[in-house]
Amino acid sequence: MDEAPQTITQIVPDPRRADRFRIERNGIAWVTLSAARVAELGLRVGEVLTAQRRAAIEHAAAVDAALEVGLRLLSVRPRSEAELQQRLRQKRFSEPVIQEALARLRMLGYVDDRAFAEAWVAQRQATNPRGAAALRQELRSKGVSPELIKEVVVEDPESELAAARELVRKHQQRLQRVDAKTAQRRLAGLLQRRGFSWSVIRAVLRQYGIERGSDEELSEDA
Repeated sequence: MDEAPQTITQIVPDPRRADRFRIERNGIAWVTLSAARVAELGLRVGEVLTAQRRAAIEHAAAVDAALEVGLRLLSVRPRSEAELQQRLRQKRFSEPVIQEALARLRMLGYVDDRAFAEAWVAQRQATNPRGAAALRQELRSKGVSPELIKEVVVEDPESELAAARELVRKHQQRLQRVDAKTAQRRLAGLLQRRGFSWSVIRAVLRQYGIERGSDEELSEDA
């Protein structure tokens, strides 16, 4: 028995979402598409749909849905491409749909791992200073490529020392409440957890020891 003809019977605006259209097939709700996608596909009421045409429209609807999820995630905070890919997989989108959605987001400028990594480093150093090791680890956890991390997180002893001093400044008042030896021990632990190199930690500890009036020689076991 031949399959009944499949026809687009209605294309109407989605009352719940701006710039979205609901497409009906044979009088039954079928898919939702962006206005741009409706125009791109050349959809029209009365069009008789082949199986291939139906598959193409359903794929386009899935890509639009993935784009909508991606843009919603990006509105909360910047994300790397790997983070978006992971979240879209969790939403059960197919791999071809995910890859096309990510390609469109890249084309529109919403996904750019270099810009993401540079902004991440700048934001961290401005609000919550980190050493190079910690920054590299954080970017790795976000799925940024090792090659890009190497380019963005550049070893710069002077900048790292300045970041460490800024971190100390933010904790200065708390450290003033304890004796010099305890302060140095706590400070060393804090700087290590933030990924600063030992040479930077040693320089900051020595400076802090001088400021606290301690003549004690610092060692790596301090």
